[in-house]
Amino acid sequence: MPRMGQAIKEISKRLTPGNITARQPLVVEGHGIAICVINPVASLPINNSSVCLGTFFGADDDWWMPGADAPDGNYALFRSGEYQVELVSDTVASRTIWYAKTDELFIASTSQRAIVYFLQSYEPNTSAYTWMLSSGTLGPGLSWDKRIQSVPPDARLMFDRITWTAKLSAEPVNFFAENLPDRGHERNLRKAISETFDHLDLDLDKWILPLSGGYDSRAILQMLRGRSGLKAITWGLRSALANKKSDACVARDLAQKYGMPHEYLETDLSDEPVNEIFKRFLVAGEGRVDHISGYMDGFSIWKHLFESGNYGVIRGDSVFGWIPVANPIDVRRSVELLLLSDYRNLGKVPLHEQFEQHLPTIFDRRDMESLEAWRDRLYQSYRIPVVMAALNDLKNSYVEIVNPLLSRRIVRAVRKMPDRLRTDRMLFKKIVVAANRDIPFAEYPAIEMSSNILKDTRVIDHIMGTLLSARAEKLFPPDLIQLLKNHIFGDGQLASPYRPANTNLKAILKNILPKKAIDAVRPVVAGFWRPSSSIELDLYKLAFRAYIICEMDRMLCEDAGALVVDKTAKSLKT
Repeated sequence: MPRMGQAIKEISKRLTPGNITARQPLVVEGHGIAICVINPVASLPINNSSVCLGTFFGADDDWWMPGADAPDGNYALFRSGEYQVELVSDTVASRTIWYAKTDELFIASTSQRAIVYFLQSYEPNTSAYTWMLSSGTLGPGLSWDKRIQSVPPDARLMFDRITWTAKLSAEPVNFFAENLPDRGHERNLRKAISETFDHLDLDLDKWILPLSGGYDSRAILQMLRGRSGLKAITWGLRSALANKKSDACVARDLAQKYGMPHEYLETDLSDEPVNEIFKRFLVAGEGRVDHISGYMDGFSIWKHLFESGNYGVIRGDSVFGWIPVANPIDVRRSVELLLLSDYRNLGKVPLHEQFEQHLPTIFDRRDMESLEAWRDRLYQSYRIPVVMAALNDLKNSYVEIVNPLLSRRIVRAVRKMPDRLRTDRMLFKKIVVAANRDIPFAEYPAIEMSSNILKDTRVIDHIMGTLLSARAEKLFPPDLIQLLKNHIFGDGQLASPYRPANTNLKAILKNILPKKAIDAVRPVVAGFWRPSSSIELDLYKLAFRAYIICEMDRMLCEDAGALVVDKTAKSLKT
């Protein structure tokens, strides 16, 4: 079908970051179904018209059949049959599935831009704009186009090709502590972790472990040690190698201890133009998240991994619990679920009155739900599928991602643990420390803080050039643009050239106080260190978020007009 082939060639070009040449797209057509995988890896599970983007942790032979049990794993699963198409998310939706239905098309993809391209139109979702400004993400379940929806965690959407209707079913996220002694919970968690890795079947000659100095990647290293082909990579600033307590140095020491090949790649600011770096960031991640700090090398790390022939990386996203919280606003702040109305420094420019925004009731605190259970429920139902999945999207343009610590076995074990064993990931840390006490854990990240990056003069010039454009004038109220102009150009704090820095108060205290002392007082001061009334939005970050909205609006408008087809040909169903 020449028309389809040309369309696939065009969208593949649009979705591929400019610093690599993608592999030939995989295309499967037949019986009114068309499947396309851009930049596919050889390990891709595919059967007839069903495909899994991701990795199983053990799967039955019928994984590809609509209606079959959902396998354990990290994936976006698309299953097709003669009469049905089924979309299946993993337990925490670590990889997002988007879909849209018209009278003639049912389209599902891990790319919103691909859907807009085939719909040949773009209908902006202003609610997503608001959430990008307040949280640096598209918000809970939202997409750039208001017609496009996402499949929630632990869910399946069954689309009937005969009746042209869809039915969504999802498992609820519940935390109920099982009445066991601590050693019982520890035994169950150890078993869940062990069984997950027993079912993790990877050719380690083609996969690589990003190793930090923290707990998650160290746990993975401990579980995979002894397997043939295991190798690691760490990235960060060149200056981080001089700090023995940084991720960079601790990871190097771990690799030496285990006798494992290890490579350190630098993420210092690329010499490429800022507009090229930012364009690559938006093409790779479709503007779903504002976390730019790890990508200012221009994605040279991911280009290197792709061109080295790696299938993917073994990451350490996890669900073992989260940081101490003392009040409801602490809970939402900890998972990056903040509203414009939460920020005190926007009072003179009441953006929350100009942008309508509501927190979905599913994320409200339930009756009798502890702060800690609410925090971890939001972590699994919001932070992972919205924030972490968006961050993984950035890498998926280059390589596959597997997160074994997000297995269904582990998630279920954690949901049965009491609050105190999840807070600050206490039980998980105990297990990891018990297996490796001789090398300390890192106390400093190796990458730069985004707040420093966004104050670089080159970055500011590029962002403000976009925000002073006619497109920005149409998208935002004058008050917002004026607020950013006054802050950046009129407050006497004009941006200075980029230079790595670690001079924030938290870093200073870390240098003064022993780590044990910090850990001991953290739960006590959680409610006082950043009280609700002190929440302020970094206006340089707000400017970057507005920039993302402008550029994604431009990109999606271009995508919508890129496909020229015979309007009488209505047979494409993907």
